[in-house]
Amino acid sequence: MESRRLVLRVFEEGEAPRPPLHFESVDKEVEARLSDIILGHGWVPQWSGFFEKGGPFRREGSVFEWAEALDLEAYEWPPVDEVVEASVKRFEGDVKGRAEGKYVVFEVIGPTEQSEYFLMPPRPGAGRELDLSWHRFDFALLYRVKPEKAAALYSRVSKYILELVKAAAEMDYVDAVRVADDMAAYTGPIYPKGFYRELYLPWHRRFTAVIRGRGKHAILHCDGNHTFLLEELSELYDALHPIDFHPKSSVDDALRWAEILGEARARSGAVFFTGIPIDLLMDPEVGPGEMVRVVSTVLEVHGPRKLVLASTHRPYPGRSYTEPHAMEKIEAIIKLVRRGG
Repeated sequence: MESRRLVLRVFEEGEAPRPPLHFESVDKEVEARLSDIILGHGWVPQWSGFFEKGGPFRREGSVFEWAEALDLEAYEWPPVDEVVEASVKRFEGDVKGRAEGKYVVFEVIGPTEQSEYFLMPPRPGAGRELDLSWHRFDFALLYRVKPEKAAALYSRVSKYILELVKAAAEMDYVDAVRVADDMAAYTGPIYPKGFYRELYLPWHRRFTAVIRGRGKHAILHCDGNHTFLLEELSELYDALHPIDFHPKSSVDDALRWAEILGEARARSGAVFFTGIPIDLLMDPEVGPGEMVRVVSTVLEVHGPRKLVLASTHRPYPGRSYTEPHAMEKIEAIIKLVRRGG
């Protein structure tokens, strides 16, 4: 069965002849070769410079002085149509020539993460070496100190995201729009309770209304333990990724995580994109047998219904699925899935 049809069967009927696979990667050639899904990044190029030089509202001096002085109009906000055009172009570069027969996902960065990026400091040497974002959760801090300014920033950013979501959902060959918007840690909420009710859920409700209104699937990527909002998010979104409710850096941790997946499944009607811990996949000390044991446990505990077997994260910078130990485990997972678990 064609890859795209496999994924559609999971959404439409709950189950396919085999679980679809998604090995997400920044290397889209590798991702397309290994996966039933191709995901393109519709990230905003105009805001990518914040990772190196810091955001325009980055914190300097005392917290209260910084929050008091923060002026949203001090930044020259780019025209919305230019942001949308540049972001769509970036997405198209990722999926061009790779979308045929695949389930196509357009990913946008959500307003919570984007708001944090607007406040992030310049990236230090370690951040450059690892190619990771280096924010300090200063948006969470701003929300506590000056909630009205935090809300104004969030709403300003969200209006851009909403227009980008509209453009993504109108693309004929796009099957789903994924909003990547982390807001939790393994310990639970990062932000005060009011934030989720006043900002996060209302804006995500607007995003999913647009996505679903245009006949596309709405997917949320959110790291961390968001069980405190699992029911609400499962109603808003057709699918959730990566169901990252527990550490998975060892085989024992991953087996415990598989049990937690089963518990979460009982509370959610959304499709789960999960099941392949990136930590273990990229760890040369973990062998194919141990990897298969974890994935088999997920299939046993969770069951094949409403499941897309997906990596919990793309490989970290400088790493690749083409590393021999990683590819050996990927081939073992593919063999497991094709023989029916």
